[in-house]
Formats: sequence, structure tokens, C-alpha cells
Amino acid sequence: MFSLKRLTGLLLIAIIVITVAPQGRQVNAQDDGVLPTSFKLDITRLRHEYQGWNNCGPTTLTMGLTYFGYTDNQLPAAHFLKPNGEDKNVNPWEMVDYVNNVASLMTNVRALYRPGGDFELIKRLLVADFPVIIEKGFDVEDLDWMGHYLLLIGYDDNESVFYTYDSYLGHGNFQGLKEPYATVESYWWNFSNTFIVLYAPEREAEVLQILGERADLNQAYQLMSQTAQTSAAANGQDAWAWFNIGDALTHLGYYAEATGFFRVAFDLGLPWRALWYRHTPLEAFYRTGEFNTVLELVQQAKLTTPYVEEWDYYHGLVFASQGRTADAKAQLNEALQYNSNFQAAKDVIAQLDAGTFVAVAQTDVQ
Repeated sequence: MFSLKRLTGLLLIAIIVITVAPQGRQVNAQDDGVLPTSFKLDITRLRHEYQGWNNCGPTTLTMGLTYFGYTDNQLPAAHFLKPNGEDKNVNPWEMVDYVNNVASLMTNVRALYRPGGDFELIKRLLVADFPVIIEKGFDVEDLDWMGHYLLLIGYDDNESVFYTYDSYLGHGNFQGLKEPYATVESYWWNFSNTFIVLYAPEREAEVLQILGERADLNQAYQLMSQTAQTSAAANGQDAWAWFNIGDALTHLGYYAEATGFFRVAFDLGLPWRALWYRHTPLEAFYRTGEFNTVLELVQQAKLTTPYVEEWDYYHGLVFASQGRTADAKAQLNEALQYNSNFQAAKDVIAQLDAGTFVAVAQTDVQ
């Protein structure tokens, strides 16, 4: 366990390396800037669908797309996002890629994702008629914690609930299943308060205006880091706060600083499925040359399931940086067995073939 002095030092490092993002202007939901106490999207434009096996991401995305006239069921999105049905995770940016490069060819719709959302922002997006998908934790009886996607279609401040379409739990008689604010707040934090917004392309400027300072992805990660720092300072036992700082720093390229926060999070304890969904610790440890740590995390995770392509990808990167080209290609091709659309793995194989792969120097040689 890290000492309190060490934890305080890490927070100071994060504050130093993360600059404060400039304040942007958010558009008001009403002329007077006051949000209504309750609101719901036009539910007649939505179609609920229960997910198939291991398919919450594609199904939730499909439900959101129906708001824009999308007529397919969950299968096309699933075939694109997880060609192998056992693949345990779909990332938000992969879902956005499906919308912008596949669904948009048949439906007038686009998407973007951001970390670091809050309730007021989500409400303003909903009131402006933009469906929102959040990535969150989910405790299932007898199955423990896992990741889940949830479509938000409205809210009610009087009852302190969001109205949702849930691919696993249902639709609340098609009026929206009620999800308490406290539950959303707790589980959304497990994924850095990440959200996806769906919108018609001609309304993109409106979305960006509502996002304000989060319109820029890097600034959104800066804000997420600041929020997580505040949480960690208030509650040093909040493992997800430390993890979320590390995650934001990794996305911003501060790999060495991020590793310390990830170590704190692991020491404090995370759900055993955490690395099924959240892979930035592997990125940070790889980029800092801590190959043994990468391999240890991958090997431990693989004791629970083999079906996470990112694990084989980072294993392959380690081999590639060590000059073990054949072994690297074998691991990268294993990743492609789980997701044949995994472009990052294809890119590294191409770099190895062309002799352009840039190795990372190992720093933890034993």
C-alpha cells in the first residue's frame, strides 16, 4: 500500500502536469438557462431491444440509433464491433467509429464520445434532443461486477432518476426504466464518466456548444483528471479515482506519471474484471518500458478469459520491442482472431513487415 505522503506527492504531480482547461460556454437548454425538472425524449422514435449473448454495447448503440430512423437490429453493429461473439468488450471510440463510418451511410446520424461528463451536461444534451449512452459498472447477482452500456432517454429531478433503455434489464413498459441518480453516479465513475452523444450531422455545432470546454477531447481528459484528483484528495481509498487519474494522464501522454496512479488503484483493489474493459494501464506500463508489469497483468487477466484482444495486442507490442518479431506477429494475429477489425494490431503487423516499427526500450530488465 502506498503511504499517505506518497499519495499526496502523486496528486501534486498530476496537478503540475495537467494544465487547467479554459472555460468554454455551454448553450442553455432554455432561454433563461434553467433546465426543466423533468424531460423525456420522444419515445415513439425509440425501439427497445434485449441484448443477445455478451452484446450490450452493440445493442445499446442500436437502440440509440433508432431515434434517427435506423432500422437494423443489433446484429450488424455486433458483426462490425465484435466479429467474435465471445469478445468481452467494445470501447466507446469503436462504437463512435461504427456510427460515423457505417451507420451514417444509411442513416443521417453521427456520434462522438467524451470522458468526464456530469449530470447537468447530460440533462442539457437530452433536453436539446440528443440521446446519450453512458458506459458504467454493473453488478449482476452471482456474476460480480462487469461493464455495461446504458441508453439515457430522460430524467426527473423530483424522483432523482434517469429514464433509461437497458438492453439487459428492460424498458419500464417502454416509458423508460428508472435508474436512481445515486446508482448512475456510483457506477458511471467506474468508467471515468464516459458518454456517447448521438446527433444529426447538421446539428454538430449545437452539440459542441453544449459540450463547451469538453468539445475538445484533450480538454475533456484534463477535466476528468481534475475531477478525479478532487475525489482522490477527499477519499484516498477510492480506487477508481486513482485509476481515473492514471487513465486521463495516459490519454494525454503522461505515461510515467500515470503508472504511479495505476499502482495505487491496483493496491487499493479493483474488480477482477477491470482489465476486461479498461486497458490504459497496459499502455502506460508499455510506454514506460515496464514490460514485465505488462506481461504480469496480461497473464493474470487471462486466467479469467482469453477473449480480450487488447491483451494479446500489448503482449505483441512487448515482443516486437524485444525484437521477437515472429512471436509478436503470433500475438497480434491472436488479437485479430478475437476482433478482425482491430486496426491497431493490423498496423503493427504492417510496420513489422515494412521494418518501420519503433521499439520501446525495456526499463525493468531482470
